[in-house]
Amino acid sequence: MSRERAIQDVLERAARVPHRFRRFEVKAETAARVHRIDEALLDQALDLGLAHEGSGADRRFDDFDLKNLGLALRIPSPAWLQVRLSAQPYNAAAVNTATYRTRFQGRRVSGVLEASPQLAAGVVDGTLRRMGPDVFEADLHASAGENAPDADEGAADCTRELGPVLPEAARLEYYLVPDDLRDDVGFVRETRLADCRAGTTYLAHVAAEAGAGVRPAGGLLLAGAFPLPHAWLEVRRGDRWLPADPYYLVTMAGYGLLDGERWPPHRSVVGTVWKICGSYADLCFLSSDGRAVKTSVRILRRSP
Repeated sequence: MSRERAIQDVLERAARVPHRFRRFEVKAETAARVHRIDEALLDQALDLGLAHEGSGADRRFDDFDLKNLGLALRIPSPAWLQVRLSAQPYNAAAVNTATYRTRFQGRRVSGVLEASPQLAAGVVDGTLRRMGPDVFEADLHASAGENAPDADEGAADCTRELGPVLPEAARLEYYLVPDDLRDDVGFVRETRLADCRAGTTYLAHVAAEAGAGVRPAGGLLLAGAFPLPHAWLEVRRGDRWLPADPYYLVTMAGYGLLDGERWPPHRSVVGTVWKICGSYADLCFLSSDGRAVKTSVRILRRSP
């Protein structure tokens, strides 16, 4: 696909996002410095219809438009590098059970932060400890289960449980959407646009409508030294719930970032994610005075 065609495609998707959700706050200088969209590319996108406000040196752009443009063109921007990093667990030789010593760093405004109940309940008992007014460390344990190299049954197949979800996952188009739309099932159904959280929200709704044993989950994708906040599905298997992520697997295979034959959309992703909550609102890991605080996460050590 030519660069012009790729730009046209992403601008067509951008046009599906209602104007009231756009925030035209990014200047050309920031587009180049942060999003790696240089003047020539920006001019080409403008010629093809990139939305903006203002004129000349005062032109301003929507941050999500620029992120998605970078993803479509695979520019080495933070957005694309994060997508590439997220595929790392699926390109390892094998998925293994592991314990991760992890540091949670809150963006403290004032005062001392406390560990959220979701964080405290999700880590290995007795390992959560305060390292500073806005820093905690704890051990996370992720079992590879059926995906472990020595598992007798091989990788868990969730086809039956996912049922009506798989066709819908294949129809969605990966697109970073504004925060106000990430839980809007109607928006995803109408536009087919979704990131991991919006896609999970929508697919969980599809499953619920069909009466399937599927529910949403959220936590960390265990990718590299800096695990990523992520959302996925869980499917009922007897008295257990197995993590599954058909939309993510379809998307990453489409980008060529993982082997779609090794990771088909019906395969469980057990061992690659760590659940911290069931509600997306709990994805901020630390809270102070009842308020959610954005948090960075870093894996300090990994051990079998």
